[in-house]
This record gives sequence, C-alpha cells and structure tokens, in this order.
Amino acid sequence: MDTQYLQWFYHPIVLATLALVLERFFSLPEQWHPLTIFRLFAKFLTDKVCHPEHGATQQTLAGALLMGLLLVICLTPVIVIQMSAELHQLTATIWLWFAIKYKRTYDLTKLAARALNKGQKRAARAIIRRCVAYDCEQLSPLGLAKAVLEVRLRILLVNVLAPLFTWYIAGSTAALGVRLIIECYHLWPQAAPRYRFFGMSSQWLYNTIETLILLVPALLLMPVAWLAGPRAAVPIRQGHGMSLGAFLLLDVLSRLHRVSLGGPQKYQKRRIARTRFDGPSATHKLLQKRDLTGIWLDIVVIVQVFLCLLLFIYRP
Repeated sequence: MDTQYLQWFYHPIVLATLALVLERFFSLPEQWHPLTIFRLFAKFLTDKVCHPEHGATQQTLAGALLMGLLLVICLTPVIVIQMSAELHQLTATIWLWFAIKYKRTYDLTKLAARALNKGQKRAARAIIRRCVAYDCEQLSPLGLAKAVLEVRLRILLVNVLAPLFTWYIAGSTAALGVRLIIECYHLWPQAAPRYRFFGMSSQWLYNTIETLILLVPALLLMPVAWLAGPRAAVPIRQGHGMSLGAFLLLDVLSRLHRVSLGGPQKYQKRRIARTRFDGPSATHKLLQKRDLTGIWLDIVVIVQVFLCLLLFIYRP
C-alpha cells in the first residue's frame, strides 16, 4: 500500500501540481530567484560579444552561439544534479518551480491596474515598464489598459503553459531550458537597434514557443468567439509584428471580451507596426473585478488537482 501511495506521489501530474501550487502561493522574490544570476551572467557575456559595428551575419551567428553557450553552461549543472540526486523526482519539481514565472508579473499588472483605475498614470507607466519591452512614457490610459490586458492574456499564459507542457513532453531540464530561451528573448529585444540581428535566434525560438503554446487555446476559444464576437475575425494574412499564436489568441480574445487589443508600439521612440484588433476601450475592463483577479494559473492548478484526484482514485 505504501508503495502505491509513493508511486502516486511521484507521478508527473502530482509533481507538476506541486510546482504550480508553490509558484501560486510561495513564489520566490525576484532578488532570490536563481534566474536573476542567469540574467546578470547573460548581460555580462552580451556586452563582450554583441558589437553593433559587426555585420548582420556575424551578429546573428554571435547571438545564436551565445544563447547555445548560455544553455549549455546553465543546464549542464542541472543535468548533473538531476542524475546524481537520490530524490530526483522532487529535484525535477524544483526545476519546474524555477521555470514557471507567474506570480510576480501578475502582482505587477494588478498594481498597474489599480493605479490606472485611480487615475495615477505615472505610477501605472512605471509599473508596466517592468513587464513589457517597449516604451511606456507616452502611453495613454487606453494604451496602458491594453498593455495590462495583453500581459495577462498572452505573456502570463506563455510563462505558465510553455514550461508545463515541456515538462510533460521532455522533462524538467527541457522546461528550464524553455524558460531560459524566454529570458534571452526579453534580454535581447529585436526591436532595439543594438539587438536587431543579435536577437534574431532568440526571437525565432520565442515565436515558435509562443505559437505552439497559444495556438491550442486560441483554436478552442474560436467557436465561442464566433458566437459572441460582434465583429469578423482579422484575416491571418494581415498579421504583422507578432507570432501566429499570439495573433490568433489576441484576435479571439478581442472578439470574446469585446475589447481593443494589439496596435503599434514604440521602442526607443521608433514606431513598430503591429496588427490592431478593433473593439471598445479596454479601460472599462479594468474596473471589473473579474479582470483584476487573473485566473490563468488558478485554472491550470484546478485542472491539475482534478487530474491528481482521478489518478489517486483510479491508480493501478
């Protein structure tokens, strides 16, 4: 009997649920998170090898090689610890806990939404600047509201589901590797002139991850959006400035929530074209409690707990 309970506890679904609960209720502060060291190390190496005066091909190759080097340096100790640990299942849970990024970003968007609802535009801009890569100094209340909603509907979903699905498919080390790729994407935004070519490989990998993760929920919500959406869908050929998965998800959620999403952005005072999904103003959405209670991770945790109960009841 004890062996059966132990096998149930070490099942991937149970361990993944444990990691999600840890992130939901016991998230590590930013300064204590191990990936803070990764960002500092990546920034140090970037300053050594990223030279804008080099040619486009050389910069692209340097960015790809540096990202590969960072993955090897950071994941090799993880693999060694994972293989040598006696309780390697629990160690794998810790790696998944590190790979998921939800609570801090959610708390920041919650603070930004509250500041915006109180009319404190400067405070909202300062908070949102920590969640997105583009300029926020000149954003209007509408632009700030759209940024808050998009972070919640898109970025948080990627930061939770991408490591989780990778955990089930390829294991904990691969899940942590996905998180490192996402970190490289944010460290080297291709919209910045310095990283225009240097960040091309991280941009391509991030777009691939985002498309694979967001495509499934977008397709699942599409029939509901067809019934509830007051406007027609935007043709895929008009997609510009975002991955296919992000384009489909924002289009579906814009029709489903009847809110304006997308639109151009500015990075270092340079306008970047991006598909706009028309709809009513997003500001009124932030006044509704259900839009302040970010439920993405809660839904995932509830589904995982339900699967754990089924696994416990029907365990072999």
